[in-house]
Amino acid sequence: AVGFAASNSYAKAMSGRAHVYVVTWAMIALSTPWAALALMRQGVPPIGDEFLRAALISVSINMVGVTLQVKALSMSPLSLTVPFLAFTPLFMLIPSWVILGEKPDAVGLAGILFIVAGGYSIHLDKIRGGLLAPIKAVMSERGSLIMLLTAAIWSVSAVFDKVATVESSPSFYTTFFCAVFGVLYLPLLVFGLKRKRTESGTAPRLLLLGLFEAVMILSLIHISEPTRPY
Repeated sequence: AVGFAASNSYAKAMSGRAHVYVVTWAMIALSTPWAALALMRQGVPPIGDEFLRAALISVSINMVGVTLQVKALSMSPLSLTVPFLAFTPLFMLIPSWVILGEKPDAVGLAGILFIVAGGYSIHLDKIRGGLLAPIKAVMSERGSLIMLLTAAIWSVSAVFDKVATVESSPSFYTTFFCAVFGVLYLPLLVFGLKRKRTESGTAPRLLLLGLFEAVMILSLIHISEPTRPY
């Protein structure tokens, strides 16, 4: 939770000092050395046959998802963007069922309903305009909409994250993911550096952003580490 809050807050702050593409690259690529430290401690695990395919699919999807995440953070307040990432489990229902054959139990469904209610309550002050007013308020806030789209994208990538983690280990997959993401995202990094001047003194802060993101990614993967679904 600390890594999640710090990563999003810091990414928003950095989006004012550098282009969205630069911040996006830094969030993931600069997580590599921190994740590698965890990998060095745990060692390289046996790698399953499905690892490479699942990992590359997730990297490709997240190149879009993380970019949209940073874009949303740069456009709207944290209170109107970050809560919508909690909709990812709701969006995961279909891809998890189709790809992994997983179905939520009654407790899981109840939790998802609470998430939806929480998203609705963000704009509860608008309810004087009718029951649909909070939903209309979300639709009028571009940052909220983009973050909802991010949650939908992550609901798909999370399924492949799950497979890649099972086929390796949390630290190995995180290191691989961040390194490959950083390489493939280089053209956008160069474009962002040319498009907007990065303020002086930003580089060390971006490295710190990478640390926060690495803590968040490793924590999430450890928490959701599954058993083999096949």
